[in-house]
Amino acid sequence: MIKEMKQTLNEIIDFEIDMPTEHNAKESITHIEQQYGVSLPRDYRDFLLEFGGCFIKENAMYQPIEMPPVTPKDGFDSISGFYGFVSNSFNLMSVIQTYKDMLGGSVLPIADADGGDLICMGLKGEYEGGIYYWYHEGDTGGNGQEYYYLVANSFEEFIRNFSLHEREQPVNLDDIDLFLLDEDC
Repeated sequence: MIKEMKQTLNEIIDFEIDMPTEHNAKESITHIEQQYGVSLPRDYRDFLLEFGGCFIKENAMYQPIEMPPVTPKDGFDSISGFYGFVSNSFNLMSVIQTYKDMLGGSVLPIADADGGDLICMGLKGEYEGGIYYWYHEGDTGGNGQEYYYLVANSFEEFIRNFSLHEREQPVNLDDIDLFLLDEDC
């Protein structure tokens, strides 16, 4: 794995949160490659074997090339974590099965973008090699293609685009007023 990429990962991964790993990661990678009929990029394979299935620090953010509708005004997006060969909801094989009909075979979900959205790696056709934000709110049951936003041109570029960033204007919960309506009204 490229030294700069590994250095960035060591800065942004929340190592305080440990995910239980599964065995046979190399076999799982081979299975994914056979399922999609592709060879995964070397940097992503190395990532899966060393870091896959990890949470990302809250203040670790990236700036996408194309901004999805949910990108805050400061232009930085975040993810909660990367999928990998773990024994919980971040299990890559389970996520692939969950989204395969919605995403088709051109992209692979690689990370959780919060709110039901995904970060995907382009595997085939016009998406090959790129990293995309899949915005699920607009999906109407098709293949989701019109809801992909280019985040980075490669997995390495995606990782290297992360930096520690604090939001300029954090939300102060004391400033929020809630008004509840009685259902009988």
